[in-house]
Amino acid sequence: MGELASRGTGHVAPNDSPRIAVLWMIFGSVSFGTMNALVKWVSVEADVWMVILIRSAVIAFAVAGYAAARGLSLRANDPRTMFLRCAVGLFAMILYFTALSRIPIGQAVTLQYTAPLFVALLSGTVIREKVSPFVAGLVVFAFVGIVLIVSPDLRSVEPDALLALGSGLFAALAYIYVRELRKTDSASSVVFWFAAFSVAGSLFQAAPDIPDLSLEAAAALVGIGVGAGCGQVGITMAYHQANAAWVSAFSYLTVIVATFYGWLIFGETLGASDWIGGILIVGSGIVLIFVSPSSDEEE
Repeated sequence: MGELASRGTGHVAPNDSPRIAVLWMIFGSVSFGTMNALVKWVSVEADVWMVILIRSAVIAFAVAGYAAARGLSLRANDPRTMFLRCAVGLFAMILYFTALSRIPIGQAVTLQYTAPLFVALLSGTVIREKVSPFVAGLVVFAFVGIVLIVSPDLRSVEPDALLALGSGLFAALAYIYVRELRKTDSASSVVFWFAAFSVAGSLFQAAPDIPDLSLEAAAALVGIGVGAGCGQVGITMAYHQANAAWVSAFSYLTVIVATFYGWLIFGETLGASDWIGGILIVGSGIVLIFVSPSSDEEE
């Protein structure tokens, strides 16, 4: 599940390196895709609570170690907003990992990538940012894609697909709160407290089953945490190498990588409605990237 970043408007700095940015984004997308595949593979033996516990513990320890080495403070300066970010983020993760265990990876990732569209739609309500008619139109356009995936025959609904869609909605709320936290808290602090909160929120449910984990499952669970961490490093480095809007468009490589993993490892195939719906959602998301204001224009 990738982070939202501030969007650029097209200005290219003298030291930008688009080719290196693409390589970093490919690295991040492959990392996130691998994480998704590992979640699905290990779901036969480990439930969603175990996945969340180990994934989050790996990230929490890594960030804490990084902060200690750099002398960075992990203090939460806005506890209320931090709690809201952590709570909705954890709920999004529960929904998403549950969906991954039940539906094709490509379908789950595509529906989870509705988060940027939900951010655009909800920003006006939650943090009172202006939502333009064009952006609202993009959300409607993407909604058609959502319907094609969730209800391909337009008569019945796939309940498990709704889990992935719900994860996109709650991830959007988490991103909106992250947007607010940038005024008071460091990125390291936000990542650490979400991971620590997720450990606390899953420990009671997962702890009794830890002794029964096989070595292969334990390795896969650690791999999920490493994959999530590497994905974040890849995306962060990519944003440092090129224009934010341009880089953001490549973030949708994760959908392609995840779909490929689903076909290669699990023999999953997507129907015509899934492909058309995915194109509408991803296409709307990419257009949204380039019409969103830059951070310099905000406020």
